[in-house]
Amino acid sequence: MLGAIWSIGTSVGSRGIGLVGTLLLTRFLDPDTYGEASLAYLVVASTQTISNCGLPQFLVAKPKEGRSAAFHASFYFVLLGMLGLALSVIFRRPLGLALLSPNLAGYVPGFALAGLCERFVVIQDAIQVRQMRFRSLSLQRSMGEALYAIVSVTLAWRGLGGYAIVWASIARSGSRLISLSATTERREWLEPCRITWQRTRDMFRFGLPMSVGAIANYGARRWDNLLIARYFGPGTQGVYNLAYNFADIPATQIGETIGDVLVPSFAKMESDERRKKALILALRIMMLIVAPLAVGLGMVAPELVRTFFNDSWSRRSIGVMMMILSGLSVVRPIGWVGSSYLQVKDRPRIIMILEVAKTATLLVLISLFAHVGRVPSYRVYYACGAVGVAFALSAFSYLYAISKVDGTPLATLVLPLLTPVLACVPMAFAVFEFQRLVVRFGRMYHPVILVGEIIVGILVFIPSAFLIAPGPTRELIGLLRSARARRREKKTDDAAPPAENAA
Repeated sequence: MLGAIWSIGTSVGSRGIGLVGTLLLTRFLDPDTYGEASLAYLVVASTQTISNCGLPQFLVAKPKEGRSAAFHASFYFVLLGMLGLALSVIFRRPLGLALLSPNLAGYVPGFALAGLCERFVVIQDAIQVRQMRFRSLSLQRSMGEALYAIVSVTLAWRGLGGYAIVWASIARSGSRLISLSATTERREWLEPCRITWQRTRDMFRFGLPMSVGAIANYGARRWDNLLIARYFGPGTQGVYNLAYNFADIPATQIGETIGDVLVPSFAKMESDERRKKALILALRIMMLIVAPLAVGLGMVAPELVRTFFNDSWSRRSIGVMMMILSGLSVVRPIGWVGSSYLQVKDRPRIIMILEVAKTATLLVLISLFAHVGRVPSYRVYYACGAVGVAFALSAFSYLYAISKVDGTPLATLVLPLLTPVLACVPMAFAVFEFQRLVVRFGRMYHPVILVGEIIVGILVFIPSAFLIAPGPTRELIGLLRSARARRREKKTDDAAPPAENAA
């Protein structure tokens, strides 16, 4: 959990830089251009995910496997990735026509080059996660995101349009490849060994079910964009994609980070009882952090849009989409934590089934909700609501599966998650009343209103958390104090002279 705290801290900082970059990017790119570039990235990233085969997960979940396993994983991962990237380049024009985005084809080769760098990045990333080097890993990820923001905004300002995103992706992947190669021991993943059928079979036996689950998980996060583009066009898809990315910040930057840390942490725990307690603790603290951020983001979304987005984006009702989609951030991290736990419990097939069911439910609900209602312009809002419903059902299915695997009562897993959500109710009410007060007293500058909403939310949520969710609040404070104490001890030990010098 201390590794998660460090990772979250650096992740939030880098995400802040990324947010500023994205907001500036919307000043230079219209929704249609942004939508087509994001669809091209989606095509390449989908082939990357499909050719994953669960090999990075194998390295992280099996820390006791030797260098031979790492070389096997590296060999197959790069080989399959090159094949997938080649297919995405070959079929880019038919895919562009199918998605009503003919300009998509021009962006794909650049994203494929960035994807090739990522194949080497992911393996070295998994090696460092397996070694629990979260500080090094977090800093390198943060630097890559910062570079992406700087390059994309600069090139968009210079008039490169959607290609600004392409070159920024290449810069991010290339910089991460250089930094990881400099900090990861090459023997850990590049030391040659003989490729054997036994090792290959064991690796893919574990990895393929995990890969199906990973593909389904990615599909649940990204393939909704394909349906939105098909039903509403690339411009609406660009707005939807940006609204989703903003609404998904709490889940991605906190829930996913905790999930990354928990896999090696759970794997190193010898006792099942310790794993169960750690699981419940992780769920409670994660919900205490994620829920207020997600609810608060939904409450301030309209003012956020008025403050930072220009008319080409606000006319497409990005604020309404953001409000609706922010609900998914409350529940989606539950699936990541549950997946991490089941992965270490060696239940990849359960993960596969749950992830496939989630993706199928999401795509079916979007297809149905996209045709609901008599007003065509409102149908995209119903599609956004379908996303939240699908992720809520998935979160409950993970908790139910864990209760069956461990024999833990379902109420023991569900009830501790309710109090952090209830603690957000006073905060949401206070922000709503502040918004009404602002309307009553006349016009104010939008940035001033936005800052006021954030301050009111923070001031109300802190006492609400202590009153309504005292257990998770005290646990989080205890972990923060423990992390601070350990950091002080480490500084003291580093500053102390060796014993022989002192003598």
